[in-house]
Amino acid sequence: MDALLQRKIEKRSQTVRLQGRILFLTEDPALIKRQLAGEDLPWDTKNPQNNPKLRDDISTDEITPAHICFFFDETLGEFPYTGLKCGDELPIQRGDVKRGGFVAAVSGKRRGKGSSREQSPYAELCAGIKLVIAENIERIYKQNCQNLGVLTSTDFFLINKIRSFFHRSRPKWSIAALEMCAVIVHRQ
Repeated sequence: MDALLQRKIEKRSQTVRLQGRILFLTEDPALIKRQLAGEDLPWDTKNPQNNPKLRDDISTDEITPAHICFFFDETLGEFPYTGLKCGDELPIQRGDVKRGGFVAAVSGKRRGKGSSREQSPYAELCAGIKLVIAENIERIYKQNCQNLGVLTSTDFFLINKIRSFFHRSRPKWSIAALEMCAVIVHRQ
């Protein structure tokens, strides 16, 4: 207990480093598997009707199935989305997300519905996910993300920003610049 009380608390950095890939949680399990194998899906933010259908109603039970919640440390980072069902398949296996080098995860409507388990955003964070983008994000899940330092947004144009900065090798953004680009947690 003394170690916790004496631990130095550092101020939050004024920059956010988004250096990595984007995982699109689609309804098509084959598209998810292709991403896990290293392919980056093209994404048209100007004409969303041209994109593959994103999974809606992703519950915290799908992000971290109940049997995974016995872990309470960074081990959770091995398991995000292992309960995600696409059709009749569970396309994501242990360690896939972490090995994939993903920095953001994109889904459809009602991201984080269901139970209020805090393990879900923690598992995403430990796997490298720093930003969650969805059409809308459930309140308790969003608050849990915020408490753990996972950014959330409903602004799909961030996909272009992440990719353009990543491909130009300029992955550092100021918090102010990121907030100017998107509707982040505090403004949703």
